[in-house]
Amino acid sequence: MCGFAGEFLFAGATGRADPAVARCMAEAVAHRGPDDSGEFLSADGRCAIAFHRLAVVDLAGSHQPMTSSDGMRTVAFNGEIYNFRELREELVAAGSRFASAGDTEVLLHLHRRDGAELVSALEGMFAFVLYDADAGRLLLARDRLGQKPLWYAVLPDRLVFASEAPALLRHPGVGRSLDHTSICMYATMGYVPGPRSIWRGVRKLPPACRLLADVGAGPPERYWQPARQAIPAGRPERLECVRAAVTAAVESHLHADVPLGALLSGGLDSSIVVAIMAEAAGRTGGVRTFTAGFEDASYDERLAARATARRWGTEHTELVIRPAPAEVLDEVVAMYGEPFGDSSAVPTWLICRAARERVTVALVGDGGDEAFGGYDRYRAAQLSQSMSPGAYTAVRLAAAIVRPIAPRAERSRLRRLIRFADALPFPPAERYFRYRRLFGPDELGRLLTPEFAEEVDTGGPAEWFWGLYERADEGDEVALAQRHDLETYLPDDLLVKTDIASMAVGLELRAPFLDHRVVSLGLSLPAEEKVDGRGGKRILREAFADVLVDEVRRGRKRGFGVPLGRWLREELFETVRETLMDPGLHGRGILRPEAVAGLLNDHFSGRGDHSHRLWALLVFARWLAMSDPVA
Repeated sequence: MCGFAGEFLFAGATGRADPAVARCMAEAVAHRGPDDSGEFLSADGRCAIAFHRLAVVDLAGSHQPMTSSDGMRTVAFNGEIYNFRELREELVAAGSRFASAGDTEVLLHLHRRDGAELVSALEGMFAFVLYDADAGRLLLARDRLGQKPLWYAVLPDRLVFASEAPALLRHPGVGRSLDHTSICMYATMGYVPGPRSIWRGVRKLPPACRLLADVGAGPPERYWQPARQAIPAGRPERLECVRAAVTAAVESHLHADVPLGALLSGGLDSSIVVAIMAEAAGRTGGVRTFTAGFEDASYDERLAARATARRWGTEHTELVIRPAPAEVLDEVVAMYGEPFGDSSAVPTWLICRAARERVTVALVGDGGDEAFGGYDRYRAAQLSQSMSPGAYTAVRLAAAIVRPIAPRAERSRLRRLIRFADALPFPPAERYFRYRRLFGPDELGRLLTPEFAEEVDTGGPAEWFWGLYERADEGDEVALAQRHDLETYLPDDLLVKTDIASMAVGLELRAPFLDHRVVSLGLSLPAEEKVDGRGGKRILREAFADVLVDEVRRGRKRGFGVPLGRWLREELFETVRETLMDPGLHGRGILRPEAVAGLLNDHFSGRGDHSHRLWALLVFARWLAMSDPVA
């Protein structure tokens, strides 16, 4: 893993790219690459790049930015190309000569052969910028699922780029004025969906996209979409197909010239990853596993993870998360650059920090839910689609009966029944929006000041969400929901969370379930192979039944969360109250003080559970205070 930053002057622009500016920008991402650094200024003065490297493969070689032997191409690359050996053999057979042993140089030779089409040959996670001096053209590219980030800003005479937002903002030409529509997006989802950012002039290159710049910056071009594939008709053959695809993906992720381990929860996906790693250990060495747990049993998965570690004889480390949330809050908020309201960023960062003391690379189970239908909301989508009129009436009646007595906690089963029943009368896209949103359009209208609301379309985020859902070409609601999450929740929330939290401590995370062939396979399976009355990921659970311990096979899905409700009522009580009722916050004219006070009163009195809403607002308020953007 690495971090880079720089600028590219459009053809005809006056002046030269500034290496000092690129260097200053890249210092903001030095944590992504503590092992090496480098700079590049093209001979024509149009492109300057600064780079920081985390050495994982070819430790002594592969210095970056890397320039081809003829001096015509230079690349700065963040990520891992898992098929680089196969590509290298193919290129050598065609006459290419290599000076290094890693994956970076493969990009240079591929570009000479295929130009911008090289991205289609790559299997892995990556974000890179490649300058073609012969053509006077810059190429930006990002991997298919969006595992590695790439930010950019188009200025009148140049394109500025960086691995993280704080680096981009160090460029003197990049403004800090807020995008008010993006604030509405954040309040709706808890993150700012790409390609937007919280700043008007800053963009994120979308997953599976490339961008070319020469006389100007072209629009992002999509080079890949998940495609349905043929699925065996027989059940045994389907199970074998799933097992073979996942096993191949994990094994392809195991090569590293540094210590490698796995982040092991008590869940299905990471347990499968560890089992495959352990079975391959005869070829790759021992397996180290790391688990984060809480003293609160409802959030603690240490027992199941411990059983898996014992089953496979891993070198296991447990970390009990006892964070002082008031002390780490601002550090986590600053880490993400723009407002990021996923509270599990806190334990993710802490477990990454602990793992980094032992390993440089760790495999994770991220992507299994999206690929194989693991979320409860997928099961809810399927039930809603297939529900008979009698069942519909019964569920609505049951929800009405339990509503007065249901606990207010969001995680309670009765509260989840009520949410499911309340969404039933709506069309599928609106139902899924209700499962995912923080604030709906009407609630946004009450949360925002009248002056701010007049400048934005408070219904815009909902329409964007519905549009993503409805444009997918799928035959069942589970696949529609999966595709929606692959478009936004995965790249804009989950993968942002893990990339920033891990790279803050110089740890590389690899997610085999995000192999694009595994994702396409999962989408292609019929809904009944993914969800049933007992839960999700049915075929995945059966395909690997023989390697799973009972605690995992029979356990319920928990997710990697934090006791947020308790935090807000106890450890963070004063911080939340003082931050969200600060006159300085309300002087910005974005949030209505009475609306925020109402949420606080409901939550602290127990009349409602607004944990995730209040956390998102708290993060936004702290971010505003420390970043001081231009309204």
